[in-house]
Amino acid sequence: MDFSQEITRLLGASLLKEVDFVPVEPEGIEAPYRDLLHHGRDMTSTLAKFHGGKIALKVLKTRRSEDKYLREVILYSGEKPVEYGLIEVHLNHCRNDLRERILAEAEPLGCILNDSGIAYQSKPVGFLKIAPGEFSPDFFPPAGGESLFGRYNTLFDENNRVISRILEILPREKP
Repeated sequence: MDFSQEITRLLGASLLKEVDFVPVEPEGIEAPYRDLLHHGRDMTSTLAKFHGGKIALKVLKTRRSEDKYLREVILYSGEKPVEYGLIEVHLNHCRNDLRERILAEAEPLGCILNDSGIAYQSKPVGFLKIAPGEFSPDFFPPAGGESLFGRYNTLFDENNRVISRILEILPREKP
């Protein structure tokens, strides 16, 4: 399935409902966003390293349907929002202790997975560019007429089962 359709499917359950974006190759992503998005690591630890501190979670909305759990979140470094995330977790592919931590809604998924010691892989499916004014939620600072960047990512467990599918959008960094 085209990742554009997957993003549209996820957004249908979000507070935002719709975000107009264009797929972009990694070379089309400006610095520092390319380094923050184009890698095979989780975003939580990548953002913690970039911002020099622990990443906190604010859950905006959740929905659960059988073994799938969707949560819409903002990740923060201190008071600064550093990512909008829309995460679909396949709970049936998670150990019970991980499931409990995920459903407690107190920690970013990346922290939970990294603390657990399980082997997992992060495989970005595609990258996106959002035109100025197309995504300007009140939890992000104004983009100042600049585009935003994001990625659609999939996390797999050691048996190559999907743990989660994630839409990740970064705010503009102040120069």
